[in-house]
Amino acid sequence: MSLPRSSTADLSGRNSSRAALDPKKHDELLEIASIDHIFQEMLADKATFFHNTQTALRGAAAITLVVGAATVPGLTQALPPAYQNPLLLAMIGFWFVLTFGKTVGFAVRNAWQAISGTLIAVLNSLVMNAVFPGGAKLAAVNGYKPAIAWIDLAVVVFLVMYLNISNRCRTFSLFYLAMFMMHFMNPHSHATFSRSWTVDINGTGVSYLVVCLVGTSLAVLFTFIPWPRTATREVELEIKHIKLGVSTLMSQVVASYNGTAQSSTVRSKLARGFRAITEKLAEIQGRLDLMWWEGFDLGDRGKLRHLSAAFVVLLRELTDIVRALQLAAQSDVTQSDDLMDTLNPQIADLVQFAVEILEDCGSMVADGDISTDEQERMKNRVRELMATMKRLTAAYTDKRSEAGLDPLDLDLLEEDFFMYNLAQMTQALARYTANYDPSPGDAVTRLQDAMLDIVDPDLSRNHWNFVLRGYCAYMTAFVWGVYLGNYNFLVAATVALVMSQFLGSAIERNLGRMQGVVLGVILPAIVLHQLPSCSGGMGTMLFLLIVFVFEAMAIYIYQSASSRFSYIAMLTAAFAAQSFFQPCEELSNDAATSHTAYAKVTATVSGIIIVLAFDSALANERPSQAARIYINRVMSRIRNGLEACLESKIGPPAQGVVKKELRAAEASHLEAAHEPRFWRAAYPEDMVEDILVLLEQLRLNMRCLEQTARKSGHPGETSFIEGDVEPVFAKVQGSEEFQYARHKLLSQYDQVVGLLLSSLEHEGEGQVKAVSNYEHDSSAIDVVLGLAQTLTNIRYNRDEKMVDDPRSRTAVAIFMFANIHYRLDDIVEVVLSK
Repeated sequence: MSLPRSSTADLSGRNSSRAALDPKKHDELLEIASIDHIFQEMLADKATFFHNTQTALRGAAAITLVVGAATVPGLTQALPPAYQNPLLLAMIGFWFVLTFGKTVGFAVRNAWQAISGTLIAVLNSLVMNAVFPGGAKLAAVNGYKPAIAWIDLAVVVFLVMYLNISNRCRTFSLFYLAMFMMHFMNPHSHATFSRSWTVDINGTGVSYLVVCLVGTSLAVLFTFIPWPRTATREVELEIKHIKLGVSTLMSQVVASYNGTAQSSTVRSKLARGFRAITEKLAEIQGRLDLMWWEGFDLGDRGKLRHLSAAFVVLLRELTDIVRALQLAAQSDVTQSDDLMDTLNPQIADLVQFAVEILEDCGSMVADGDISTDEQERMKNRVRELMATMKRLTAAYTDKRSEAGLDPLDLDLLEEDFFMYNLAQMTQALARYTANYDPSPGDAVTRLQDAMLDIVDPDLSRNHWNFVLRGYCAYMTAFVWGVYLGNYNFLVAATVALVMSQFLGSAIERNLGRMQGVVLGVILPAIVLHQLPSCSGGMGTMLFLLIVFVFEAMAIYIYQSASSRFSYIAMLTAAFAAQSFFQPCEELSNDAATSHTAYAKVTATVSGIIIVLAFDSALANERPSQAARIYINRVMSRIRNGLEACLESKIGPPAQGVVKKELRAAEASHLEAAHEPRFWRAAYPEDMVEDILVLLEQLRLNMRCLEQTARKSGHPGETSFIEGDVEPVFAKVQGSEEFQYARHKLLSQYDQVVGLLLSSLEHEGEGQVKAVSNYEHDSSAIDVVLGLAQTLTNIRYNRDEKMVDDPRSRTAVAIFMFANIHYRLDDIVEVVLSK
């Protein structure tokens, strides 16, 4: 007796075989090529290039337009005196770049965060100038006390760092707080502020708030010019792509299972398809959030967002189910042809019917509303789908009975598992159509949650470390600016601009930030030095052309490059916009331009060095350590789920948490490859890459196992279950054999986890010791076989139709235990071989 082993083609393809190309394969390969083309389009959508180019041209046009207005002789003199300050005007372009984006929702959200952050600093300035009018420069008459100013700064900075506000809101708040408090504490400052609780529209605080409103408003305005680009439209397109991908995978997996396209090529293409869909599903949630900012969940826009979010949940569930089907389809063991051949046409028809229903559901979501007639029609179609599934499982049960097979047969576990997941697919569609609810909920409550989330504290360990690093860096930079920079706020402002909650590779990231700032300051200075004049007809046109081309290139890289380079381009575009945004007479002064560039570079580089020092000294973990921690968390959660299944104590599903931690492990893994080694051994990049693939497979195995171990499913029209279903292991939990198997399986799991975590330590000899001390437990598979035999000895009703009954759940549980065991063996093989 042996258990089937699903292949791990996602790793090395060691179980695959090469088939000779013959005429019979020609049509199959053409189909494979067309399928692969679908997923290539999904991963590298041609429209993305045009969208990024369009965004770059819009942003460059806006900056060029306003820079052109600033270079017009005498135009700035027409503004109120308080608004003629070149530094003040330059902030329009700076904040425009940091607010502008591809969609209306992105720009509106950024504008709100920028304005609210600026308002925090303005209100603090208003309070301090009401208590001590004029600040330090009028200390002789207002009783100014420096200690109170420092205490206020320390408390406000801590609150801004501690509260779980958005990064953009925090950046704007700390940036302007540095500026206003530096003027307030400077006895030689020429800045004027509101006094005695009155708002002075010409005061420094209010004028910078007005500039922030202008810059962010321009960012929102230019997402509408020449036509609006909305997150709503992007979500519609993404759902269309994902729906097509899921439908393609459903059809192709079934074709592979039926034996019409079993090859290593098919497996690699399906693996690519799953990766493409996973990436798209990870991206679409952010766009769904941006949709809220475009309509605030009011009216039809709220209905559309709500329906889109529910449909995305369905697509996620179907993706996991199709991946489960693939476990059976890619098995190394040949299916029972005599049993399944006559059922293959029915299976293909069922899946085609499910694909058609999925297409119809997506079309109704795109309409933004689902009428009562549409709901009833779709429910009738799903009832027909459920009836089709029941007929299929009845035929499957009859075939087993005719062949004289036991209700549970270890040689038919793939077939049992495949049929079970087909039932799960139909039930998922039934639950979705039964719960149509286009109402997005209380829009007022949703508005309050979005606008007032800045008072939500985050008590996680990583957040406290971010508060410690950011607070120390910011206060150090402020002290530096006061005592070493003659009250220069740019050092602290730079810290506010570049601090990040995600630590990553501190040295590489901060060197990149330094590169972006220097390029944004120096390149415009070089261009302006070579330019004869920015005044006059040809001079102005040449200057504006340079601004347009430079900003278009920088914004395009910001929008399209990977995360390692996009923030460099963002800083380059922002600081360049600030440098270009000067009156023409200022730009023509080489000495003034060079001195300004030198001062900016010195201050910003000093701020970045401070951030680098505190990130390196106070970080609670490096990226490689973070990857190890997240991998340990994933393994621990899967073990807890395995233990709960064995004890029939299943709690709420934890798949969402495991997925989140897997994504965090992947992000940390990508950063770990770029961290400096120093005395440490090389980071095992290839090994971790393969381990993350295996962990995703383990997560999928646990998802299926948890489903079978639950006491009940979803009784009613959306389920094949009538009443409660007894837990899979309830009948054998009291036996000594089961308890021994439970102990042996968990011990094997713990041993593999210990090997894996030790091998990920590259501080010293962790990898070598882990491999040398590991002792493989060859009896683990015997325990799995013994547990499987115990479960097969349970008597079930042979005539009961196998859909989602205790018999089918037991077969799935055995199959999943086998897969979990083999995945653990794969982890050991990866560690020992790499």
